[in-house]
Amino acid sequence: MLRIKNKAALTIREIEYSIRISDKESSFLELRDLLQSELTKFKGNSRRLRNEAGNPIQEFLRSNIERSIITRENTQIYFLNYKEKDGSLRIEFTLLVITNNINFAPTRQALDYLIKDSIVDYFEEILERHIPVSISVQANDKEIVNFSDTIASPKHVHRPTRDVFTRTIAIVALSITMVLGGAFAYKVLYTNSQNESAKLKEEYIELLLEKKIIEAVKDQKFTINLYKIADTTGSGKDTTPEKIK
Repeated sequence: MLRIKNKAALTIREIEYSIRISDKESSFLELRDLLQSELTKFKGNSRRLRNEAGNPIQEFLRSNIERSIITRENTQIYFLNYKEKDGSLRIEFTLLVITNNINFAPTRQALDYLIKDSIVDYFEEILERHIPVSISVQANDKEIVNFSDTIASPKHVHRPTRDVFTRTIAIVALSITMVLGGAFAYKVLYTNSQNESAKLKEEYIELLLEKKIIEAVKDQKFTINLYKIADTTGSGKDTTPEKIK
């Protein structure tokens, strides 16, 4: 199972390899039987019996790739689609590589080196003990799918002109609404403050008038000029002096 240890972009690719082994005098079956025989010659009897049920060429390729390639983080390699075709002997297989974009290039380089310079050289060495052969290798890769980065990098998003204009109008309208609302709130608060001040002033004058009367009675003053006190209220009424005996 492929375990993702980081959030780098992943790519899934197929690398198709074709190994063509040819000899002017040998047929497809002769070349295949010879190669299979050489690959199993030095194995034990139990291993030979198991290989007879399968294909020693396919097993040799798979086991060497699995054993020789050191997979990097987030990299998996699967051996698929093994075929043998005439011409004289053409061995084809596909390697499915799952890795991130950074690791693919060194992984592909390691696979090419293993197959072209190691496995094919070994095939040529063991076959030429019997017959002269010519071996060529072709490799093609194709991308199956590519997953973008799972971490969203900061990107500048260009908004359409219509969206920018609409957003500007909305901001201006909101600003005007806030200014008008603030002015209305200030007016209401200022008016309430003025009314409260006038009310307090009126209550204060009434208390002051009451205090003057109480003090006059207490000091046994028989005359109080009420109109002078009334003038302090700012009522503006024309009153005539009234004497209380």
